[in-house]
Amino acid sequence: MKVVAAFLLAVLSGKASPTSADIKDILGSVGAETEDAQIELLLKEVKGKDCAELIAVGRRS
Repeated sequence: MKVVAAFLLAVLSGKASPTSADIKDILGSVGAETEDAQIELLLKEVKGKDCAELIAVGRRS
């Protein structure tokens, strides 16, 4: 969940396509540990998709 939260914070800060480094920087700023596999999985799953659409689909589920 923290990886998703960091991804969304990066999007809110203006990054259209946050990178692994962006997510690690956000999590590192609060002392949270990161797992590269989780970050890469998230980035793979959301690549090329609109964040607002993903949230809307999640709300309907």
